[in-house]
Amino acid sequence: MEYRKIVEAEFKEYTREVLEKSWQWLNDPQMRELTATPLFDKESQEKWFESLKNRKDYFIKSVWHKDKVIGVVGLKHLTDSHGEVFGYIGEKEYWGKTVGVQGMEYIIEYAKSINLDCIYSVVLKSNLSSIKLDRRLGFVRDRDIDENTIQMRLDLNKQE
Repeated sequence: MEYRKIVEAEFKEYTREVLEKSWQWLNDPQMRELTATPLFDKESQEKWFESLKNRKDYFIKSVWHKDKVIGVVGLKHLTDSHGEVFGYIGEKEYWGKTVGVQGMEYIIEYAKSINLDCIYSVVLKSNLSSIKLDRRLGFVRDRDIDENTIQMRLDLNKQE
């Protein structure tokens, strides 16, 4: 896809530093709503972080601009054939600056590199920016999960 990168994103390891930033981001009411993040405490976040090193069903990277961590992207519920894409730009001044597009493209390329058949995105119907981004990248509405949430799907075998 052709577009002008407003900000150049870089993808790095998900570290404890990023975990701490994620705590702040995901406790912001607007971010919690947009990402449908349930309430969580430091202890459960720490257990999740420690579990990452032994998990095969999770791929996660931090998103950086210059020397500043600004977000997170990844795949969860990974199987041999599919996975659920997720991501968020925690630093709001980077919203609308093509970072989301770059993150999704990064994840799509990773998913292809490990030979997944498809990836899917679980999105709130009210999160029009995420739905627009998914459509821009070729995702199609797959199904309604409930009255507030839809699943978007990208078939990687149809990608060129």
